[in-house]
Amino acid sequence: MNPSKIVITGTIASGKSTLSKLLKELGYKVLSSDDINRELLEKGEANYQAIKDSNLFNEAFIEDKLDKKKLAKIIFSDKEKLEILNKLTHKNILNRIDYLVKYSKEKVVFIEIPLYFQLKERFDNDQVWLVVADYQTQLERLMQRDNIDLVYAKAKIQTQQDLIRMKANSDVVFDNSSSIEELKEQLKQVLEDKDLL
Repeated sequence: MNPSKIVITGTIASGKSTLSKLLKELGYKVLSSDDINRELLEKGEANYQAIKDSNLFNEAFIEDKLDKKKLAKIIFSDKEKLEILNKLTHKNILNRIDYLVKYSKEKVVFIEIPLYFQLKERFDNDQVWLVVADYQTQLERLMQRDNIDLVYAKAKIQTQQDLIRMKANSDVVFDNSSSIEELKEQLKQVLEDKDLL
């Protein structure tokens, strides 16, 4: 029997990774689409090859090495290139996730997919858990985490999907505007309510 698939998603710098870490500490299997993408961006892997072969992101390559920071700057300033990049890479990421879930022995597998609501491809799951934080908290976390200025942080936040639509299409919404302890309490309550403890 295949495990239940619960997607963890959310706005940028909301604490998706923090929620994933808490779940791991409780013994749950958590896959990260970002980690999987990092693997697929290694030379010779599917996403690396798709990006290189497109010839649309040549400035992100230094000889044969993909500079991920340069790639990020390109896509956050050019929505059309972001769309193209997503089209080139998302299917490969989702296929790898499906493969890893299929061979998992767990009852439930959590999958952190930051851009879940921007996916053009369908990704079958049993539930979607959304992590949000207020705008000011997002800005502060983003500037600190990525060591960027306020203007760039605001630009990154503006590329995120409409929060109202995200909430409407989620099974659970976590507000992570305050502390880790508060998030931990919310998580414990949800796990109890969903009979996952």
